[in-house]
Order: sequence, then C-alpha cells, then structure tokens
Amino acid sequence: MDRKETIRYVIPLILVIAIVTAVILLGVASQNPDGFEWVLFDFAGVGEPEGGFEGIWSFLGDGVGVEIFTGITGIAAILLLGYGFFWLNARKTE
Repeated sequence: MDRKETIRYVIPLILVIAIVTAVILLGVASQNPDGFEWVLFDFAGVGEPEGGFEGIWSFLGDGVGVEIFTGITGIAAILLLGYGFFWLNARKTE
C-alpha cells in the first residue's frame, strides 16, 4: 500500500473515530463544580468568575446539536492542525 492509499483510508477512519468519540463523551461535561472548584467557592470565599467571552459559537445558541457540532468541529480542527504539522515535518526530512 503506498502513501496515497494509506492517507485515503486513514483520514476518514480518524474522522469517524473523532465523531464517535465526541458523541460518546458529550455527556461527560458537567455544570456542577468539581472538588477543587467546590472548595474554592465554599471555603476560600472566592466567587465564581463571570464570563465575559461567550465564545465564537455563541450565535448558534444552546442545545445538544450545537454541542455535537462544536465538538466535532474542534476535533477536526485539531486533527487537521496535527496532520499539517506532521506533513510539513515529514517533507523536511525527505
């Protein structure tokens, strides 16, 4: 199998794995504070920070579909950046 055939099969496989992972892990994030935040808020008397930046996807609103879309978009962006980085480095060594 040459390099083009490998890329032809590997990139779609990575994207499918990323999409499945994003959908499965979507429910892991919680609105409840974790242990460190809880201690900081209750015992140290530190107030929860106010959000000043809504995010680049705030115009889409809220909902599960938006969360899935933004998760998949973020994963795809990281994969493309990583692929580009390794592609550029591989070209320099040849």
